[in-house]
Amino acid sequence: MSTSLQRPGRVAGKVTLITGGARGQGANHARILAQEGAQVLIGDVLDGEGERVAETLAKQGLPVRYCHLDVTQPGDWDKAVRQAEEAFGRLDVLINNAGIFPAASLLDCSIEEWQRVVDVNQTGPFIGIQRAVPAMHRTGAGSIINIISVAGSLATEIAVAYAVSKAALLMLTRAAAVTLAPAIRVNSITPGIIDTDMMRQLDPERLKARLEQYPMRRAGTVDEVSNAVVFLASDESSFTTGADLRVDGGVLAGVKQSR
Repeated sequence: MSTSLQRPGRVAGKVTLITGGARGQGANHARILAQEGAQVLIGDVLDGEGERVAETLAKQGLPVRYCHLDVTQPGDWDKAVRQAEEAFGRLDVLINNAGIFPAASLLDCSIEEWQRVVDVNQTGPFIGIQRAVPAMHRTGAGSIINIISVAGSLATEIAVAYAVSKAALLMLTRAAAVTLAPAIRVNSITPGIIDTDMMRQLDPERLKARLEQYPMRRAGTVDEVSNAVVFLASDESSFTTGADLRVDGGVLAGVKQSR
């Protein structure tokens, strides 16, 4: 009689905390990581949606839980890290995925709006890294993944605060990588246009024109971003730190010209 051996998950046994995990890409990261063997705690301010995501995945037999986490509040970070350790015994991976995107231009963006974006997109990951590192040191190692955007490298006339905050997050990634090596690795992922509900709300003609500039001629999928997350969370990337993994259809390599 033949038997088949089930391959262990790529992140088997790793405990992961994901911010902005109540919907979109964050929720998908939670699903893929859990399917690959991780124990996952998703944090968000959208409590109803976050609890439903965790409940749905738990019913599928996946070890996923939810906690309230406002990334601008150090106290919420302390509670989230403590909950991860109490529920799963450790913390191995932090994914700074939460972010906000107000489409305000340089001259239209208010000081209050600017500060709110900086607080969530830039200061939030900074606080999270500080709060997660002691737990990772207790484990002996760790992987931190910051989700950026092509907007952090390509200037546009819209969403100035978002673009600047993502550019700053890229430098935070590098500074943290140098500071925390060799025990803790810190990397980032830069997605391009990804096929999400947010993308589908864009003007179709404008979206088509944008995608025609992408060498790959299409939007990415949430699974393609999540697969990159799994790689950086896993030991497969054990010699990778301070890197930015682009999942951008090649747009940061250059704009494809129409024929």
